[in-house]
Amino acid sequence: KVLTSKDELSKYEVLKRTKLFAEKYFEFTGRQYLANYPRKQPSHFMWRADYFGQQHWATTKETHFVELPSVEELQPIVSSPKERVLKEDQPRILQQYRTKDQNILNMTLKVLSCAPRAFEIPNFLSTIEVNHILKLSTGMDLSLSTTSGSDKMLEDEADTSGTRTSFNTWVYRQKSPIVDAIYRRAADLLQIDEALLRHRDNDEYPELRSKTSISEALQLVHYEDGQEYTAHHDFGYPKVDENQSARYLTLLLYLNEGMKGGETSFPRWVNGKTGKGLHVVPEVGKAVLFYSQLPDGNMDDLSQHAALPVTDGEKWLMNLWIWDPIYGK
Repeated sequence: KVLTSKDELSKYEVLKRTKLFAEKYFEFTGRQYLANYPRKQPSHFMWRADYFGQQHWATTKETHFVELPSVEELQPIVSSPKERVLKEDQPRILQQYRTKDQNILNMTLKVLSCAPRAFEIPNFLSTIEVNHILKLSTGMDLSLSTTSGSDKMLEDEADTSGTRTSFNTWVYRQKSPIVDAIYRRAADLLQIDEALLRHRDNDEYPELRSKTSISEALQLVHYEDGQEYTAHHDFGYPKVDENQSARYLTLLLYLNEGMKGGETSFPRWVNGKTGKGLHVVPEVGKAVLFYSQLPDGNMDDLSQHAALPVTDGEKWLMNLWIWDPIYGK
């Protein structure tokens, strides 16, 4: 093909450099290079995973809701971005419905896998918070889940291949103060400013070209008996541009337990004992964090994962996807 524009020529040069770099990268690391060279290192924090069972601790002022506020108090948030900023010495939203005499919630991250980097966080959500999310789902239409590996949250056509057979809908941060608190707690867990997980005013992070949240809406997913999501990546291949924006991490939030099957499986995790996949059993309120990118900026091919078939019962969970460096379509 004859290159007819400077843009096409520029992209061709990037792909040519990427091919040469990928060969050396594979020689040195044994991994395929899945980005475009050069791609910058992630700009957001990444927890270390040096050995199995390693623990990290994070704190948040977004303590658990232990009582359900009134319907009037749980209306969608309409305040401006700047009005939603909470200072360190300010009480949290609807503090009177949270754990009494507790201003700090300690969160423990335990390393499940080093490659890919995967962690579990018990008791990330309270029973009240889980029930609130499930109640929200009763007023929403759940559509057949798609198999998008990147940014098509709403416009993807339904997948009918059998790769993904669950149903899902989207829960936005401003849906209720409890959902907003979950986002803020997640930001503290991930060591990312909560302002990056919402639309921002012009004077917030002026160095970023985009004022859009780096997170997607929470994806609420329901699996019925026999449904699954076969092995896949959450990231999509970055575009040939300066940012090369892609999904950076996934935070899974389990909303029920007791079903047969339905484990989250990492079939390609690296360990010295077994060739079988790592299977994480759903527990109410537990979160699982894993990164889709490596510290050098490459996509992590080992982050491939699956939702194993539910063989008896049903499964509810939420996905929170964070992008790096910015959310990009």
